[in-house]
Amino acid sequence: MAGRLRINISGIRGEVPEALNVEVAARLASAYATYLEEGKIVIGRDTRPTGLMLQMAICASVQASGLEVIDYGIVPTPFLQFQLFSQPQAGGIVVSAGHNPLPWNAMLLLNERGRYLEPNEGAEVFNIYEANQFQLVPWNKLGHRFQEKFDFNHYLEKLSGEVDRERIRKARFRVAIDPANGAASPFIERFCDFFGCEAIPLNNDPRKTFPHPPEPGPEVSAQVEAVVKATRADLGVLFNSDASRVSFVDDQGQGLSEELTFPLAILSREGKTEEAVTTVVTSRWADWAAQQAGIKLLRTKVGQSAVVQMLEATGALLGGEGSGSLAWLPFSPGYDALVAVAFVLDLLSCRQERLSDVVQRFPPLVFKKIKVPILPEKMYRLMSRLEKELAAKNPDVTDGLTITQPKLWFNIRPSSTEFILRIFIEGEEEQAVEQVSRELEELISQ
Repeated sequence: MAGRLRINISGIRGEVPEALNVEVAARLASAYATYLEEGKIVIGRDTRPTGLMLQMAICASVQASGLEVIDYGIVPTPFLQFQLFSQPQAGGIVVSAGHNPLPWNAMLLLNERGRYLEPNEGAEVFNIYEANQFQLVPWNKLGHRFQEKFDFNHYLEKLSGEVDRERIRKARFRVAIDPANGAASPFIERFCDFFGCEAIPLNNDPRKTFPHPPEPGPEVSAQVEAVVKATRADLGVLFNSDASRVSFVDDQGQGLSEELTFPLAILSREGKTEEAVTTVVTSRWADWAAQQAGIKLLRTKVGQSAVVQMLEATGALLGGEGSGSLAWLPFSPGYDALVAVAFVLDLLSCRQERLSDVVQRFPPLVFKKIKVPILPEKMYRLMSRLEKELAAKNPDVTDGLTITQPKLWFNIRPSSTEFILRIFIEGEEEQAVEQVSRELEELISQ
């Protein structure tokens, strides 16, 4: 399926150069600059080898439209969102495919306050993109490009106001951190030092390629598990390429599911918010954690845009997903892995417990995540047929098809970032989960 772009309201992603290339990047940047008309656009990227090439095309196109560029170079996506949230500009463009493997890359569009675009905004930008009619200015009115360094000290000071920094510092945690040679690599040791932690960095050279798929979770945590055991660290941490997702390894060297990241954050926010927002496909561990913390849990469609939109609509402060993502709205509207780490450190220091002890109290649940490659032209026809086949089970259609049965639930939906059908099955018994998995895969194959 090379050569196909995956388009959604937040931007575009695809393999480079078959799908996403300099021409596509230039056109989308021109379309966004045309939509904004004037002002400054902040730009950053992760460490993918194709990032600089695409970023140069983006900068040139924005300048050709008469807008200014503030170029932050290699920087985590949530840092740009924090920057816009703190000091609004016309908008932002991020060159990062986050959890996607090489050779994928992506262009993500941010509004003036660091949020992903809403559906009507994204639709207008892509209408301009398709029309190929862009705002261009004469040579003497070209926009300027300014290179700036992200103020990480300001970020840390603001973050310290959301947790008990002194209590964390007194705990003197030892933390093994693997940013996968991604955009967070230059920042993790300063982060740990600020919170009084001893950092054990792995794979933190942004000049090198990813040592493993940049999608945090137990499937890629073997190296961190070994380091935690060997050094007797208090926990291990794994990021994706732009530090918008995170998973943990406990003090026993056990890699934890990315589905536990958001529930742990919920526990850390007890007494700090009345409501939290997650998606229909997030593990029911989140419901348990919300009940423990006395927080009402609301569910919406998958995606950062949908979650943050509901946060603002309801007044809830904490949002996140089972991908290892979370946002704390008083701080920033972006999914931020470093915020998640700070919250978990805050939780452990408050309870004076080990991570393994906290996790042990979660109810035993078994889940299975399945990816089924599907040609994009067949995706929605397939979903329509599945909806008919499963109609008797009264599916919830908030996002894809969610069906709840006694002691088990599952969801089927098209991915917004890849050309795949995602299936999530979760239940109390492994045998029941496997049986439903076989039934669904057989149904889809038919």
